[in-house]
Amino acid sequence: MPVKEFSLRVPASCRPGDEHKTQRAFSESVEEYVEGIFRLQKEVDRVSTGEIAVYMCVSAGSATTMVKKLAELGLVQHAPYQGIRLTEFGEKVAKQLTRAHRILERFLVDNLELPWNDVHELACKLEHYISEDIIDRIDEKLGFPKTCPHGNPIDADAPDPSIRLQDAKAGRLQMVRISDERVEFLQHLEELGLKPGVEFEAVGSSQIDSLIHLNINGKSATVGKQVSRHVWVVPV
Repeated sequence: MPVKEFSLRVPASCRPGDEHKTQRAFSESVEEYVEGIFRLQKEVDRVSTGEIAVYMCVSAGSATTMVKKLAELGLVQHAPYQGIRLTEFGEKVAKQLTRAHRILERFLVDNLELPWNDVHELACKLEHYISEDIIDRIDEKLGFPKTCPHGNPIDADAPDPSIRLQDAKAGRLQMVRISDERVEFLQHLEELGLKPGVEFEAVGSSQIDSLIHLNINGKSATVGKQVSRHVWVVPV
């Protein structure tokens, strides 16, 4: 059957084979690794390929291959047995991604009224396909919020006075932010009554098993290492 003459064409970013094309200079997988390393640096400073593999839920071989690619792109510095760190350029990319991610989370919760504990993964997908100027416009429409729904600063360089719950002294505390944004972890915190802005009392702790005893709105609760490491607080 002969092809009729027409001028309609699919947009470049929608063409088959371009599933990894983004509005930025790098593929989605490259950006996810850069953002992941940025988060890990806050936990362990110099990051190993093994830690990247565990965080990204991939094999050690896959992580090693990607680290080599990131180094070739000028996004990381990697010396054998000395760990991996983002370059200045890599940190700039990571901060742009982090800002986009947290603004999108705020938009999904505040404007679309999606559950605060179930927007992280959706924002992870969207952040790679929305240009920075559109993110700027969303930010403006939202009134330039300071934090995402989990309390993390939209500006990654903003001063942060909070400390981990595990490092806080007993007494009255206010929850500021959450560094583990997995849906099951956030759901667990919500069941406990812990959300950014909530005040509670740290009653005491057990040094043997690292348990911390809390009083949250008149209810007793005991939390372990996972909660005490990823819940950040300030004294009231």
